[in-house]
Amino acid sequence: MMKIYKLIISIVITLQSTVAYSQDNNTELKGLVEIALTNNKELTSYQLQSEASKAHMGTAFDFDKTTVYYGYDENNYAPNDKALRVFGIEQRFAFPTVYGAQRTVYKSQWEQNKALYEIQKNKLILDISLVYEQIVYTQNKERLYTQLDSLYSAFSKAGSRKFELGETNYLEKITAEAKSKQVYTTLHQLKSQKQALYEQLKALLQSEEEYQVSTNQMSLVHIDHIGPGKGLQKRYLETVSRTYSSLLKLQHQSWLPDLSVELFTGTSKHLGYRQNGFQIGIAVPLFFSGNISKRKTAKLEQESWEAMRSHKEMQMERFYLQKQAELNQHKQMIDYYTDNGRVLSEEIIKTADMSYRNGEIDFFQYIQSMENAISIEVGYLDNVLSYNKSYLELHYFNFNQ
Repeated sequence: MMKIYKLIISIVITLQSTVAYSQDNNTELKGLVEIALTNNKELTSYQLQSEASKAHMGTAFDFDKTTVYYGYDENNYAPNDKALRVFGIEQRFAFPTVYGAQRTVYKSQWEQNKALYEIQKNKLILDISLVYEQIVYTQNKERLYTQLDSLYSAFSKAGSRKFELGETNYLEKITAEAKSKQVYTTLHQLKSQKQALYEQLKALLQSEEEYQVSTNQMSLVHIDHIGPGKGLQKRYLETVSRTYSSLLKLQHQSWLPDLSVELFTGTSKHLGYRQNGFQIGIAVPLFFSGNISKRKTAKLEQESWEAMRSHKEMQMERFYLQKQAELNQHKQMIDYYTDNGRVLSEEIIKTADMSYRNGEIDFFQYIQSMENAISIEVGYLDNVLSYNKSYLELHYFNFNQ
């Protein structure tokens, strides 16, 4: 019986050193994040897309191809009554302000892709942090259930021996065996869950190396610096608005005429000199229905986006309030454990052990008391994990609507 009591005490001690820690000082997690930022192909894709958008800005001042031509026309005579052979070059331009408006569009698209890259980077750090916390939780719970497995195995063996000696009934024996098998099954489920979590971590890191999280202690997360997530989301919404606005301004420029410049020179046999000329022209649309429809489309798309932006901003505020409420809820449960639950679980174990040894309660009451004490500890672990998840989602602002 003393061996069983020591096992119970060791379980409680396992869970009692939980304190708040700063994630900024967690070198193990920081190392995993650095590996992911270097290797993650999805993040690299966003980065390259941003760089491509920046490079695309140089095409804003891209002109149409220059036309070089040669012509011979017997209806076009030189003073010597010989047909002219004409060499010329022609270039067409958009109205000068169009290029500036086009560059503004490309710059807005670059800023939008840059913001998307930062959001994806922020999300990757969050995903790794969440998986890391889940692994620490699972390993800590696995450690707890390993000790519970030893405890219930001892119960099962003691029950079988007492049954053989006629000191207990068959129901007590099979109940002890059932509890032992139940804990054993849960322990193996935790091992499988842990393996799945490590696969998830590996998928995020995208590295050939195998990594083992060494931390087994559940702790409340605290990050010293202000979370960047909400600011990144707002910045992205602003860049999309600027893109739509710049596209509308570019559409206004489509009403302006195109310009063309042509230089040519002509000569004929025995003329002895060249005849030069130039031509400047403008190109204006004769029909405006197409431009009117394009302008209307661009305006409606902008209004549609602004309505969506307003909707997203309201969702972001609700998300923020929801996470704050979750934090408060989990913190209350954690404070309960710190103030009362820890002492209560110890007292339950101590009283149950003494009462069982003195014959004041039977085996089933003893088991129920032990399970009540352990449920307090497991509930605490669950609340710490939930608190950390809500904290990280709020800090990194995991808003994926």
